[in-house]
Amino acid sequence: MKAIDFVTRTSAGAAQYGSISENDSMMTLRAEPGQELSLNLRQSEVNGYARSGGDLQITLADGRVIILEDYFGADGVPDSRLFISADGYLNEVTLVEGGNGTLYAQYGPTEQWGKWSPSEELIFLDEDERVAAIAGTGDENVSMLGAAALFGGSGLATAAGVGAAAVAASTLIPGDGSGSGDGRIAPSVDQEGPITLGGDGVGPDTDSVTLTGRAEPGSTVTVTLGDKSVETTADDEGNWQAEFAGDTFPSDGMHTVNVTVVEPDGTTSDLAGPEITIDTTPPETSVTQGTEASGEIFNAEEFGQGIELAGSGEPGATISVTVEGVTRETVVSESGSWSVTYEAGSLPEGEYTSAVTVISRDAMGNSTTVTESIAIDTVANAVSISTSQIEGDGTINQAEEADGTTIVGTATPGAVVVVSVQGVEQTVTAGGDGSWSVTFAPGTLPQGTYEAEITASSTDAAGNVNTTTGTVQVDTRVDNFALTSSSGGADGVINAQEAQSGLEVTGTSEPGSTIVVQLGSQQVTAVAGADGSWSATFAATQITPGTYTATMTATATDLAGNTSTQTQSVTVDTEAGLLTLNADQIGGDGTINQTEAQAGVQVTGRADPGATVTVTLDGVAHEVVAGANGVWTTTYASHEITEGVHDPVLTATTTDAAGNATSVSDTVHVDTRVDNLTMGGGGFAATSDGRSVINGDVAGSGFELTGTVEPGSTVFVSIGGTRVEAAVDASGNWVASFGPGAIAGGEYDAALTVDVTDGAGNTQSLTDTVRVDTLVNTLDKDSPVEGDNVVNAAEASDGVTLTGKVEPGSTVTVDLFGKSYAAVVDASGNWRVDLPAADIPQAEESFDMVIRATDAAGNVSSVTDSLAIDTLVPDQPDVVGYFRDHSGNRNTTIETTDEDISIHRVDGPEGAQELNLYEAKDAFLNESTYHFLDAAGAPKSIPDGSELVITGTDAAGNANSTYLVLDEAGVTTVDLGSNAVDGFNIETVDLRFSDQTELTITADMLAGLSENSDTLLVRGGTDDTLTISGASKTGTKDVDGEAYSVYSFDNGSSIVVDDDIKTVI
Repeated sequence: MKAIDFVTRTSAGAAQYGSISENDSMMTLRAEPGQELSLNLRQSEVNGYARSGGDLQITLADGRVIILEDYFGADGVPDSRLFISADGYLNEVTLVEGGNGTLYAQYGPTEQWGKWSPSEELIFLDEDERVAAIAGTGDENVSMLGAAALFGGSGLATAAGVGAAAVAASTLIPGDGSGSGDGRIAPSVDQEGPITLGGDGVGPDTDSVTLTGRAEPGSTVTVTLGDKSVETTADDEGNWQAEFAGDTFPSDGMHTVNVTVVEPDGTTSDLAGPEITIDTTPPETSVTQGTEASGEIFNAEEFGQGIELAGSGEPGATISVTVEGVTRETVVSESGSWSVTYEAGSLPEGEYTSAVTVISRDAMGNSTTVTESIAIDTVANAVSISTSQIEGDGTINQAEEADGTTIVGTATPGAVVVVSVQGVEQTVTAGGDGSWSVTFAPGTLPQGTYEAEITASSTDAAGNVNTTTGTVQVDTRVDNFALTSSSGGADGVINAQEAQSGLEVTGTSEPGSTIVVQLGSQQVTAVAGADGSWSATFAATQITPGTYTATMTATATDLAGNTSTQTQSVTVDTEAGLLTLNADQIGGDGTINQTEAQAGVQVTGRADPGATVTVTLDGVAHEVVAGANGVWTTTYASHEITEGVHDPVLTATTTDAAGNATSVSDTVHVDTRVDNLTMGGGGFAATSDGRSVINGDVAGSGFELTGTVEPGSTVFVSIGGTRVEAAVDASGNWVASFGPGAIAGGEYDAALTVDVTDGAGNTQSLTDTVRVDTLVNTLDKDSPVEGDNVVNAAEASDGVTLTGKVEPGSTVTVDLFGKSYAAVVDASGNWRVDLPAADIPQAEESFDMVIRATDAAGNVSSVTDSLAIDTLVPDQPDVVGYFRDHSGNRNTTIETTDEDISIHRVDGPEGAQELNLYEAKDAFLNESTYHFLDAAGAPKSIPDGSELVITGTDAAGNANSTYLVLDEAGVTTVDLGSNAVDGFNIETVDLRFSDQTELTITADMLAGLSENSDTLLVRGGTDDTLTISGASKTGTKDVDGEAYSVYSFDNGSSIVVDDDIKTVI
């Protein structure tokens, strides 16, 4: 054992140093809140950690115990930081609590806690070397070095502390600062080796390697460590320092430090420094056996043999495996493999998945943690057989085995169960409620009476097996069942006397069986005694009298529910003789009608074969012998039957071989005529000339014919091809109802027949004819109306005439515009309706019309049609401008419209000439320009001062025109009273494009300008003059945002004039 040095430092930075004697088996150190404590220990020298209240117990490998008093705070979290340090390395200890209070240590780089001073560092070297260079300058590592007074070598401590190097010096090179004997400072390297650097958290981002030495001031020093080089310069005192960090931090490996010193005078020295080994790579670690990732699950058998977890890793690395708080440790072999075993009982039994934590740590302190999971299932599936529920009672009888045997039980939900009976296996999966059921095919169980063994076995996914057995009783037959008695005595026939004594039936069967004996509809029951015998007796009242042979059936049911049947023939004869009379079959229905009487009537019955039967009808006797089949027959001729309506008595008498006599009688109805047949009126319509007729209403609604007849008769009435049966009441009144549509439609004369059959089958008929007329045979409308089936304003102005064809003699009405118009119909069926102009609406729509005709028979027919009305005239064309060149006017532009545009040039007072046009639309301006063309289609110009009529015509032919006056030199006088404007509907006169225009308008002239309107719009300017004769100003009107005056004539017509025009009244 050795003494253990330690250093403590308060949160204020004050350090205290001490040592634990090798002779002390236990030592207590007080851990102050916020304190850092570093122990001079290696990881391998610590055996374990434990918590005792607020104290931390550290057990060393040599058995000594260090107690850190009050290390844990009241919340269980450490109040101090704990480090271990040796060989120039410093690792912070982080404790993780496992099961049962066990603590596990994780060694890693320190984390920043408070304020640290680089001059106060606690890194321990080996036992002889107590000066260390720092390991890490970043925020992730805290470095510690002992004070110079404790470890010696204050010069190195000061130099190495600044810059936080991670290399320890093994020897101090003494020097008085004067260099060599000649005053020159000889190049040197302070550190000696070997030196190692590694462990968790160590790397280029958090650590550095610092090398120091001596050289002539101003010397250039190049230090090479592995594949990295750092260049520095010796200071004025001859000290130099090279730090490897970040990008210059060496890669892993064993490196020799090479130093090249170039002094100011050019002298070059090559020095060899210490060997430095760097290892910052965590050991490779994997788990290859025993976890869910390797596809393994431990069942009860495997669990009892112990569980082995294995894997691969870095040779020599320590492995710590923890499952369910139980830890097993090992070392990776030279071949790179490792394994640990959890012996039986070290882990809890059951069915569960647990986390597996594997921590691997190499000699340099680098660690790798691998987390896997282990699956343990030591619980087998539950399985049971419900033998008492098999076939409801735990016994399988013949019927139950014949339709398959169902075995039921329970198991763990979802478990697969293998069920075996008589060497036959079936597999089933238990349902969500744990129940299972399998059915074995008929014939699986041998016939007989015995116990059959049933086995049910289930193997879970882990391989755990659970097997259970049970037995079921098999009984598939009734034993020793037989009939031992016979019926009817010596002759085998039960006569009347024997029947009065009853009938006893005896036999044998399986003891305890129930026997049901059935004869006819009667049953008696017996139970087999202990010796298997049984007896059942039919009472006298249970034996049906008569002469017959019946099959008696005995059915035995044993205690297992199996059945067996025996049969026996039984003959009964309790009658003296047989005699029947089929009176109700005479004439087929017990009545003799006229036809049957004329053909002769047959009388039949039954008797014992060979018996003589005497038959008497209406006083006439016949004698007949029954045939071998017992049937007798005799026929009465027509002269033996009295005609009319009466009910004679029919009698038959016979005596059997024993002398027993029997007689039967009945009455027969004779009816040989039909009485009281008449036909009354029908529910027919009447034509305009008073004839009866079946018209469409009558045929469509149905109708009735009536009459009288003998009560009980059947009446059929036929009209044309339709035959209906009449209803006949108790008084003989009959009604034949022909339903809607029963009579075929059309125009024809139909035969009318009444056919009667009375209750006795006698027949009689009545005949007639009736007229059928169910339709208007012709109704249509002539097309087209007004040439194109659209009535425009001009066509509506003088009224509209509708015409068509109809069946001659009919009346016709036309429903249109909410009115009904009566048509004029001539003798040929031509009809005509005149629609007054006043009734035709101002609209642009299609109006429904109904044309309805009623013919002479009262049939009504209608057709629907529509009449398209378009009496809304379009707006007059609105002129935008025109184009004039040296030769005249080339085109005119108007606002674009949907109507067809035509332009006429007034050619003198007698007429106007239509111009050929080319249309060019400007969608942006919504304008259309119409270019004037010659006969060849080439552009042409019209003279200045031309007067144009621009007309817009819609699809219905309604037209509206604008009278446009173009400019010319001098005064232009416009004549609107000439014949040139005839045929146009001019509602606008546009003088805006002509200077000095004079226009005169009278009431008569205005009336002749348009058939569409009695209002004229006049546009123009201040240079234009309008003379209105006979009108007066009646108001103003806004037109497109401009003021216009309204002048009215006595006839109600008016002129709307631009206020810019000079108006003379």
